[in-house]
Amino acid sequence: MSALVLALVALALAGWARVAWSGLRSDRALARLEDLPAPRVVPRVSVVVPCRDEAPHVERAVRSLLAQDLAGLEVVAVDDRSRDETGAILDRLAAAEPRLAVVHVGELPAGWLGKNHACAAGARRARGEWLLFTDGDVVLGPGALRRAVGHAEALGLGHLAAVPRFVAPGALERAFVAAFAAFAAGAFRAWELPRAGTRGFAGVGAFNLVRRDAYEAVGGHARLRLEVVDDVKLGLLLRRSGVPQGLVNGGPLVSVRWQHGFVPSVLGLVKNAFAGAEYRVARALGVALWALFLGAAPLALALAAQGGAARALGGLALAVSVGVLGVTARRVAGGGGAEGLLMPPCTVLLGVVLLASAAAAAWRGGVVWRGTFYPLPALRKGCLRRADLPAAGAAGWPHAPAERARRSAP
Repeated sequence: MSALVLALVALALAGWARVAWSGLRSDRALARLEDLPAPRVVPRVSVVVPCRDEAPHVERAVRSLLAQDLAGLEVVAVDDRSRDETGAILDRLAAAEPRLAVVHVGELPAGWLGKNHACAAGARRARGEWLLFTDGDVVLGPGALRRAVGHAEALGLGHLAAVPRFVAPGALERAFVAAFAAFAAGAFRAWELPRAGTRGFAGVGAFNLVRRDAYEAVGGHARLRLEVVDDVKLGLLLRRSGVPQGLVNGGPLVSVRWQHGFVPSVLGLVKNAFAGAEYRVARALGVALWALFLGAAPLALALAAQGGAARALGGLALAVSVGVLGVTARRVAGGGGAEGLLMPPCTVLLGVVLLASAAAAAWRGGVVWRGTFYPLPALRKGCLRRADLPAAGAAGWPHAPAERARRSAP
């Protein structure tokens, strides 16, 4: 029994060491957007903002976009069947601002999720060489777009995503969001993005900046009609299609309130966590059980252990988990670090959320997204699976600086 406990504690320590190592590697790989140079001249950018029932937030978000100091900036806001004053607010802003175009969607075509259809409609209306897909509650700081486009151009990227600063006033909300971000770092594997053929990829709903020709070459949102996690899958599709991709830390220049409060944050993740597992029950169950084990095992096994070695390893695993969340909370949510004490219950909660998400989808036979029900068989059929997109080279994108120089040479 003592040998089994020791082995389980060692496994938990190895698991938390891997989470910590992934976070450290990601943090080192990500440049801070505010530290990047702001070139004087950048190509034309169109910002596509799908909005549904965003009346409390949309004006501030759109004004932050219009405040970006870019010549030829265009903002295309898509009012996706809003039931509140979102459309009226956008129309009022557009009446005084010629750079803002408003597209009103009154009816959702069959076979589409609302947000994905709104993104596609906005992209059709946009005219920029670069397209930024963002959300109706995301606020950009001064110079954010200029720095991002300049960085992408300088590195020859076709897609640049930015991790936002999460606005989370409450300690529980902040800890839960940070716990999710800590595990997402291992899924994205940002440190692999500079190397062709690797598994790393990135996609962030708050800030997905993509070259129009790259977006159109992969089929745009038409390839993602029924993807609940469309932001992540857009990044996956671009990366696996050979588009050079980058990820930066948005810091104070890209901020969003994920959900308004701890309970809404949990319920919001319940809504789409099963989609993150690509609607595969075995995968959802495996990830959920691993999260439950990592959250509960260090303390429980350390207390149950008879030998000093097991208790020491359990205590070390617990300390690593607390450190991971404390550092992540400071980095992505402006926390003070004490949030780390909540890592064990937050990790357990993440596992419960994934199980609840899968169970809810199975019980309903589908998911409800933006007021529309989508059957589970249709979602599975429309899901773009990682296994269906083998890793591809990303070094030959024709807009890389070296290729541009070769083309312009006499």
